[in-house]
Amino acid sequence: MQGSVRITLYDPLQRPWDRKGIFWSSPTYVLIAANTIMYVLLVVGGDPAYYFLAQTGELVLGQGYYWQIFTSLFVHFDISHILLNMIGLFYFGKLNEAQFSNRQFYVIYFVSGLLGNVMSLYLIPMDVQSGGASGAIFGLLGSYVAISRQARNLGVALVYAAVIFISSSGPGVNIFAHLFGLLGGLLLGLLFVSTRRSIEYSDSYS
Repeated sequence: MQGSVRITLYDPLQRPWDRKGIFWSSPTYVLIAANTIMYVLLVVGGDPAYYFLAQTGELVLGQGYYWQIFTSLFVHFDISHILLNMIGLFYFGKLNEAQFSNRQFYVIYFVSGLLGNVMSLYLIPMDVQSGGASGAIFGLLGSYVAISRQARNLGVALVYAAVIFISSSGPGVNIFAHLFGLLGGLLLGLLFVSTRRSIEYSDSYS
């Protein structure tokens, strides 16, 4: 009686516990899809949609448009804006997926992005409209720096950061969201890494 041999192909972009449901199990793909769908809706909706969903300090603080702190994370102003951000999201998203759980990934992404948006309310002119995923993406960059020691990937991270900062002079681009997003991601990355190490240390002696 012959035995059977099962061959499983390894996909380096998947973690071992996420082999099923490739799309929905990947926070990176989910977020890229969400940003793309929002961009299409904004293009169709035009200026009224941007007015309602992008972040403007005088609307948030003066008229109670608090949802803009969150919705502006998915707002992009032109095709080059979203294209550059989605490239960064794919690259740093996949790097972070290999190191953090899905829950930790979403915490890093959204807390970093929200921190950048909240701080920027007090640091940019009140009438300036801002939006974009780059603050949250810089959070992923920061969390990756907190856990990685690979010079090649860190080099790519620095190049991406430089490109974003160079392009930060355009309208609607919020450099303070980038800075505080980076800081938030770095701190959360260090927190999750230290928590993981303490658990591993405890398990090793249990």
